[in-house]
Order: sequence, then C-alpha cells, then structure tokens
Amino acid sequence: MMRYLLTFAILSLFLPIRLETGLVLLRPFELITLLSLIIGLTTGRWRGLVFPAGFLLLLPFLGWDMVSAFSVDRENGLRELLQMSAVGAFAFALAQEARRLETDKAVNILLFGMVAILAYTIAWHVAHGYLVGWKHLSDPRLAFSFLPIALAGLLLFANRAKRRTLWFVWAGMLPLLVLSGERKAFLIYLFLTTSLLMRGRLAAMVPAIAASFVGLFVLSTMVDNAYIEKQLQTMLHPLSMGQYEYLAATGKYALGDTPSNVQRAFAFTLSRQLISEHPLMGVGTNQFTNIIDTEFSNLPDELRLGIHGEFQRILTENGIIGLSLYLLIWAAAWFRLSRVLSSALFHELIGAAQARLLPLVVLVPWAFYVGTEASGTRAFVTLILVSLLPELTRHGLCLVLHRARTRHPTSTSHSRFLGRALPGSAR
Repeated sequence: MMRYLLTFAILSLFLPIRLETGLVLLRPFELITLLSLIIGLTTGRWRGLVFPAGFLLLLPFLGWDMVSAFSVDRENGLRELLQMSAVGAFAFALAQEARRLETDKAVNILLFGMVAILAYTIAWHVAHGYLVGWKHLSDPRLAFSFLPIALAGLLLFANRAKRRTLWFVWAGMLPLLVLSGERKAFLIYLFLTTSLLMRGRLAAMVPAIAASFVGLFVLSTMVDNAYIEKQLQTMLHPLSMGQYEYLAATGKYALGDTPSNVQRAFAFTLSRQLISEHPLMGVGTNQFTNIIDTEFSNLPDELRLGIHGEFQRILTENGIIGLSLYLLIWAAAWFRLSRVLSSALFHELIGAAQARLLPLVVLVPWAFYVGTEASGTRAFVTLILVSLLPELTRHGLCLVLHRARTRHPTSTSHSRFLGRALPGSAR
C-alpha cells in the first residue's frame, strides 16, 4: 500500500487539481503525504527509524531556505515553512520505505500513471482543436518531460525480450513529443536516446548529440507547421535571449521572439543585478517575485513571473550559501550513486553499461528539468529523489537479488553484497 501512496503522491503533482488558500497552494500531494506519514507512524511499519545520508543531506538546504524566507517577512516564512514541512514529510516517508520499496514496480506504476495523464492531455487538446502545441494544461504537460526518464530507467534494466517492446514504444514517443511542442521534453528525449544508443560512452555521445542537432535543423526546414517550426528553431538556438525592452516599449514581441524567451531574458537581467548586490545570502526566498510586483508593475503580465530555473533562483534568493548547499546534494548523489553502482558491478549484479548509464539517464535530465523550470513543490520533490537515489538504487538491487536467491537458492553466490545491503540504511 505504501508503494502506491508514495507513487500516487508524485503523480498528483502532474494533475491540475489545486486549492488556492490565502496562505498556501494545496494539492493532493500534501494529503497523500500526510496519509502516508500517519500510516507509517501509527501501524508500527517504521519500527527503528532510519536517517540515511540522502535524507540528512537535504536538511541544511531546506533549513536555509526557510531561514531565508523568514528574512523577507513572517507571512512569507510561514508559507515556506508549511511547504517545507510537506516536502520534508515526503522525504522522511520515502527514506523509511527505501529499504522495502520495490523500485521496478514503483517505476511501472509511475509509467502507467504518466501514460494515462498524457493520454488525457492529448485527448483534451485535440477535442479543443489543438492538433499541435499540447501545452495549455500547465501541470499535466510536465509528464512529457518525466515519461522518457522513467521509460529509459526501465529500458536500462529490462530483459532482452521486453527491451524490444520498450524500444518500439520509445520510437513511438518521438512524433508525440514533436507535436506537443514541449521543447524541454524533446531535448531530454534526444539526450536519453543518444545516451542509450551509445551505451553511456561520452566519446561517442558528443558527436551523436551534434548529429541530433543537425537532424533538428533538417527537420525544421521540412515541416510546414509554423508552430512546430518555431519551437524547433528555439531549440537550435538555446542561448538566444528575447528582447524584453522591445516588448515593454511597444507591447509587441520582436520577430522570432517567444513569450518564454523574453521572460527568461528579463528574469536573467534582473537576477544578475540582484546577485551582484546580495551575493552571499541572496534577497530572500520568494523575494524575486515581490520585487517584480512592486518595482515593475507597469510591465506586461507575461514578464512578471518567477525565475524559470532552480540554480539561478537559488543563487538570486538564497545566495552563494544556499546554492552551495543545493549543489552539495547533487554532487553527493552522483558520487554516492557511483559507489553503489561500482559495488553492484563488482559483484556482477549489473553490467558495465548499466553502471555508466544510470547516472546519465536519471540525474542529467533531472538537473536539466530543475534548471529550466519554475520553482515549486515539483522541484523540491525532484531534489528529494536525487538525494535518495543512491539508497533507492542500492536497496532496489538488493531486493532483486533477494528474490532471485529465494526462488533459486543455489543460483547465485553474491551473499557478501546481500549481507551489507539489506539491513539499515545506505551510507
């Protein structure tokens, strides 16, 4: 049951169900997390609480985020405290369940849920006359970015017969992503495709990625749909910035600009100024949007949005201290996951290609997502999954080995790894 609750909590973040209150934004995520916490603590399921490294590494950053929020004002601090309590409770529940969570089954539930969400999203858009550009439902569209990551993880550990079917499904995602116009999802898909085909060898991935961009250029000259062509062109020029001064002066977008590029250009310029003025501690959590609302109220609404990118937002609002604590979580996750995979490779639980690929197909797309998406509960939950990924991977591999030894007691001799991994938490 707990497996379903935790995976449903993640899936609920892709649903357009929310309740606006005077203080916080409530989603089903908070209610499901609270239910998980009550069941785990009152039923005796979590006897002997564990606090793995992945959980402990989150605490300094989350704590600094709240301190920074209270530096703005009391109401802002209380709002952030409530949000951090919800995501902290999810991290605590996931940390307790990591020892018994069957990762492969959890990924299957996530895949099924995201497919259902995307089927609804596509059907809704087609029914409303949108044959391309399926981005009008802001929450469900994000499943376009996460579905390739989950499918790549499943493909990585699937047996040969199942892998053929998964590759067929993988190829079928390509036209859907093109029609969706979801550029972030499309770039993640291209990166994952080259990573899987090149088996994680960086020397082969670089020219493959370059060839993919050449293919994008050719595709952009062949399509006759103005929207898709525009989306492809923006992917071919990822560093191009919109002319927000032109929009502010004329009320119109310059030729070739998109609303997102113009907003990002404005947010980058303002955040650069704020970082130079408050480099160490930042301006305070959520203060960026307050500054926009008070000092730039004359700008169009599409410009007066938050920063789309956690690394930039954290440096702006939480300063060098906050960004250092944030990057520490990512660096530690990569290092610790590499140690887990090296141990599994040494004991022949996985192959060399799997050991190379898992950090690439999970951590790199997640970093790209949080680096280009607005802050919120989804960004914090992604950070939690990053930090606890070594524990989930280690215990997931041990559960697979445990099931294999139970079914075929004499078929494997990896008892040394099994003895270290099952009890307690990963270090």
